[in-house]
Amino acid sequence: MRGLLLAAVAAATIGMPAHGDSVPERTRLDPPSLARNVPTLAMLRSKLDAEARSGSARVGLAAIDITTGDMVSVNGDQHFPMASTVKVAIAAAFLHGVQQGRLSLGASYGLSPAQARLARGLGDMRLHGRSLSGAELLDLMLIRSDNAAADTLLAAIGGTRALGGWLENAGISGQRVDRSIAELLRDHESKKQIRVGKGRRRHWITVSVPRAAPVGDTRDSSTPEAMVALLAKLRNGELLDRERTAYLFGVMARCRTGPYRIRGLLPAGTPVAHKTGTMNGITDDVGVIGLPNGHELAVAIFETGGGGARAHDRKIAQLSRILYDHFGATS
Repeated sequence: MRGLLLAAVAAATIGMPAHGDSVPERTRLDPPSLARNVPTLAMLRSKLDAEARSGSARVGLAAIDITTGDMVSVNGDQHFPMASTVKVAIAAAFLHGVQQGRLSLGASYGLSPAQARLARGLGDMRLHGRSLSGAELLDLMLIRSDNAAADTLLAAIGGTRALGGWLENAGISGQRVDRSIAELLRDHESKKQIRVGKGRRRHWITVSVPRAAPVGDTRDSSTPEAMVALLAKLRNGELLDRERTAYLFGVMARCRTGPYRIRGLLPAGTPVAHKTGTMNGITDDVGVIGLPNGHELAVAIFETGGGGARAHDRKIAQLSRILYDHFGATS
């Protein structure tokens, strides 16, 4: 993995590129001295491990300083449900198709009748009822985490098998995609009838109740190390050309979900391009953070289990701040 990560951001800027901006030039560095970095990284890992263990949730995280290649992880080789963080791979694969001329940001795409029937009635599947352009779908998927947009783009690239092949060709191991978002939601929800109202207005309604995945189910999962490897390769321009790389991170920089996760405890104005994931007992956030020393940090933090949404958000924010303080102070 070290070979793909040894790149430096030009000193001019660390901000995430907006649409149409070019990706900063990067120059190769010699591998960092392991003797110099191991002690401080070991101390950082111990601090992160203690913080990760302090709650009731199972936590996995990994982070890579994209400039130096330094990496730290806690449970980084274990599989965690990706939830909506899979949309990073969907977006990257779609933009790769755009780069090859097979797909287009300006062309219209929509859910097939079969996909629409599958999605109907599922929570968080906001069906559009009309086709949208590739650019509009990317915005909806990455900024608002729209699930119907994700399934539309997933179908456009050829489905889960095609996405798995793209990840394999990209050299990403430890990340798997088995179901569409609609299939994933269907498998994580059950229908239940409840009575609402009073007196003559009392009536039965059907609601969706979250259902946890079976123990040991590794479908649609990623290790934290696989996710940060994907982010680092993308940010380094190894998987997309300069234009598409800038486009991807420009959209991710406008993400509106999860403001109290990676961004939660970082200094105001810190550049963050990220994607969240949320399901029953699952809270994730992955992305790239601009650091005050000019470096960029790829981060993936996954949580499953008890504690509640606020506690999960707070944990991700605390871990992100520990990472920011350590890697941001490195010369």
